[in-house]
Amino acid sequence: IAHGFVAPVGLRSAAPTLSANNKLPAASSARLAPAPLAPRMTLTPSSVAHPDQVIVGSPLPIVYVYDHCPFCVRVRAIFGAKNIKHEVRFMANDDIETPTKLVGKKIAPIIEIPTLNEVMMESLDIVKRIDEDASMGPSILGPGTDRSDLKAWQKKHQDLFRSLQRPRYVSSGLLPEFALKAGRDAFVKNHPVPPFEKPDWKSDNYDMATRYAKYNECMGKTAELLPEANKAVEELEGMIFSAKHCSEAGFGYDDIELFARLRSLTIIKNLNLGAKTKGYLEYMSAKFDIPLYDQMAL
Repeated sequence: IAHGFVAPVGLRSAAPTLSANNKLPAASSARLAPAPLAPRMTLTPSSVAHPDQVIVGSPLPIVYVYDHCPFCVRVRAIFGAKNIKHEVRFMANDDIETPTKLVGKKIAPIIEIPTLNEVMMESLDIVKRIDEDASMGPSILGPGTDRSDLKAWQKKHQDLFRSLQRPRYVSSGLLPEFALKAGRDAFVKNHPVPPFEKPDWKSDNYDMATRYAKYNECMGKTAELLPEANKAVEELEGMIFSAKHCSEAGFGYDDIELFARLRSLTIIKNLNLGAKTKGYLEYMSAKFDIPLYDQMAL
């Protein structure tokens, strides 16, 4: 489903304003005129070498995810890299029933392998289980190398990118988990924007109108935050070894984790990714068969 979501160019020219009832201003309709789309990326899945497709039985394995979720991207990545035929089910962000029936609580990602009567959660446990299962092809992941530099980069710029990314996830309603207002409301209620902390944000101190107003404040600060974000992504250029693997040791867990985090950068329009970072994201997008957000960037 998510692979088919492409925002019209006219809509991407300006970010829609969020409101507690998620209604776009009347003037927005004027921005919806069709316009030619540029290619999403220079690579395609067919231009990156993949193993022969693995079919483990029928019904196919099912991956339950949210599109924006980096932990979910990890799981989608290992299925894509090993070319294991599977079904992706995007859950609504307010869907409690589906994950609770599967694993007893609201969580993502979850995999279900019907032919083995197996259900599993926790992203890196799933990645390990799928990578090391010989019936799904040989293992392809090298060990993680404890990239403390990348972890420090993420922590250093966490608030900056939360301010830019979180409002954009929900502003258009194009991501499948946010297709309905209830899903957008659930995300906004549970995911604060800086400087708020989650316990305070989720408390009765704030109603939904206030929370949406704070999201809009972040969108309104784009011109102020974008130069800072451009400087932040410049730092990545010296940390990524090559388009085919971020660490010198080769392709492995470092790439599963880094791509899952960096993919969301592409939802920020006019973010100036360096050549090495852009090349890495495009290559991994093709290798993992997970689209970037360029065409819906705001």
